[in-house]
Amino acid sequence: MAGEASERQETGLVNAINSGFGLNRGKPFTLRGVGGSSITDCVRAEKFMGRSSSGNEPYTDVIVHRTRNRKVNLSCKGTSAPSIAGGGLDGLEVAAPGLTKKFLDAALKRYKEMGFSEGMSNLPDMYGRVSAALKQQIVVGTVAMGGPIDYMYIGPMNVTSSFSGGVLSVNGTLTGAVAYANSHDLFLRLRKRRADQPFTEEVQSNLPVILGRSPSRGDKGRRIVTTTSTPSNAEIVTF
Repeated sequence: MAGEASERQETGLVNAINSGFGLNRGKPFTLRGVGGSSITDCVRAEKFMGRSSSGNEPYTDVIVHRTRNRKVNLSCKGTSAPSIAGGGLDGLEVAAPGLTKKFLDAALKRYKEMGFSEGMSNLPDMYGRVSAALKQQIVVGTVAMGGPIDYMYIGPMNVTSSFSGGVLSVNGTLTGAVAYANSHDLFLRLRKRRADQPFTEEVQSNLPVILGRSPSRGDKGRRIVTTTSTPSNAEIVTF
């Protein structure tokens, strides 16, 4: 459902933007988000097609074309605790080489301190705060990651819009990616693919696996995402 919802949001935003050119009688228009942030000189939009050069989910979701062959890359997110950036472990490694190993090593150490041993289950998710020096390069991304992104678009999955006076207003916020990185905390989150995945001290490619094969479905390995918030009872490591 998450994939279907994001697809609906991206398609809805593209359709809304593409309607603006006609509504403005074939002239460039301004795209405005909730709160007043805007992108001027818009003419059309398209979804970013394909994957990043590493084969993972790209950072860019929608490309807004402006006059004079200018382009603006948007990353689209929902309003409920959106995961920031994309590409998983591989994408993070491109953005900040060595960061994921430091995080996984710290997470493995914390789990062992908590009393987990080989085969035990019910592991809580683990979080690690990203340093201020690295936030921007992780949020913005690179060409190899299907970026860099210029704006975060955060809004409902169902995109609505209105047009008046050369301005297309949509029901999501537009925030510059650099400004977003500078104004938000950023955490790496280590999470299970299935609830019954057991703890393991196995190492693959010099990285701790931490979460082993699920007895019910056989899923193996962990998922790493980036987020701007943590639960009040979160386990947070320093790395």
